[in-house]
Amino acid sequence: MKKYIIVAALAALTLSSCSKDFLEEAPKQAQSDVLTLSTFEGLDAATAGAYAPLASANWYGANFILSNEMQTMNGKRWTNLSKYISGRYTDEYAVHYTQTKTKPLWGTAYYVILSANSVLAHIDDEGIEATDEQKNNIKAECLFLRALAHFDLVRTYAMPYNNTLTTEAAKLGVPVVLTVDSEAKPPRASLTDTYDQIVKDLLEAESIIDPGYLRSGGNDSAAKVSIYAIQALLSRVYLYMEKWQEAADYATKVIDSGKYTMWTAAQVTDGDKCVWREDTRSGGEVIFEVWTNQTQTYGTGNENVWAMSTYLGYGDCGASSDLLNLYEDGDARKTLVQPDPDGNGLFTMKYFGKGVGAIDANNIIILRLSEMYLNRAEALLHPGVNIAGASAVTDLATIANNRGATPLAATLANVYLEEAKEFAWEAHLWFDLARTGRPMTRTDVSGTSIPTNIPAGDYRWAMPIANREFTVNPKLVQNDGYNN
Repeated sequence: MKKYIIVAALAALTLSSCSKDFLEEAPKQAQSDVLTLSTFEGLDAATAGAYAPLASANWYGANFILSNEMQTMNGKRWTNLSKYISGRYTDEYAVHYTQTKTKPLWGTAYYVILSANSVLAHIDDEGIEATDEQKNNIKAECLFLRALAHFDLVRTYAMPYNNTLTTEAAKLGVPVVLTVDSEAKPPRASLTDTYDQIVKDLLEAESIIDPGYLRSGGNDSAAKVSIYAIQALLSRVYLYMEKWQEAADYATKVIDSGKYTMWTAAQVTDGDKCVWREDTRSGGEVIFEVWTNQTQTYGTGNENVWAMSTYLGYGDCGASSDLLNLYEDGDARKTLVQPDPDGNGLFTMKYFGKGVGAIDANNIIILRLSEMYLNRAEALLHPGVNIAGASAVTDLATIANNRGATPLAATLANVYLEEAKEFAWEAHLWFDLARTGRPMTRTDVSGTSIPTNIPAGDYRWAMPIANREFTVNPKLVQNDGYNN
């Protein structure tokens, strides 16, 4: 869907797949939207279907991961090798966007928002036969998905939450859509209002979900909304808002739950048993992920993360020596940056495939336990933040000791370094640089037109909104640096 506003009934209909097996069945197009939204079974199926676009090529299935990595010192195009010049992700590597060529997330994320809204609008309708607990669990899932979509939108198309720029656009977030009114054309909300709504949705979801609830069906429990996924996302959002105590508090809730365990160095090390290649999760760090395989029809195919970032596929998105040089010898994470068989280009091994098909696939991890330790460590280094029994020193050591690395002293610079090492190729670095006001600097580049420095405050930290959205909604304001 390319338009900003999508008719909610259509969204509910086309996303009402997975009524039996979560993220496994094709959409059932024969069922009318009226029937879909008039029974609990239909609303439950529509909720399951609302997860599906997370795996699309426009979002976690490809572009959201790849574009954000190629914009940073983690990525490199190995143009000297004929195999790796298909032409994809050239603009992303050059951080060169225009109002006619920008990131494709907008329409897909609003599709999920409108789908979640359609369920929320009808779940309490008279005649819906379900218990309050059943309804609340569905509501919590939809609130989480709506919050995640708004969060990824505001991170992509807006400046950081606490930026000090003075222009109108720099203080704007994204349109906050909470209804199913296809005629509504809201302007961009302020950054404050956008983030406040994200937090509001997540807090409500946390308050109403059954702590033991997990959607039935499918084969990967980590791909479903849980109370821990809600709390983990709250920790991240509060970190972006620089609400340090809240970020630490919610990280601690997840850590103290005992639900998740840190991966060991042996599990992280590249190889057939590497945790990045698991098809379904059994314990470990993953709190929430997008489960995919080659049989799905979410618009990835040959464009998926595996195809773009490995030498087994097209290999357009290579890794840089800047990234490799972050790791000391013995750090298990260093094995996740490897050369191709000819010893030329470097590539991440986090998306080397699960071995489940000719067009291979990976689960895309969104939230995991190590982030909770690093969120808390960062928060604890700010004045007035306190968590009984926790310290930035021990949290940093938890990460290092489980990766075979040397524990670092408790400074913000070292937390940022550990975040860069831990979350390479997981779409963290670009946003972490933006929210902390640090420049993007790189030395290992291919081509004279590739920027080696993007300073804090540069207009490129916010991507342009596509021109077509202004045709649909003239109330929008374009970001600085791009002509409307």
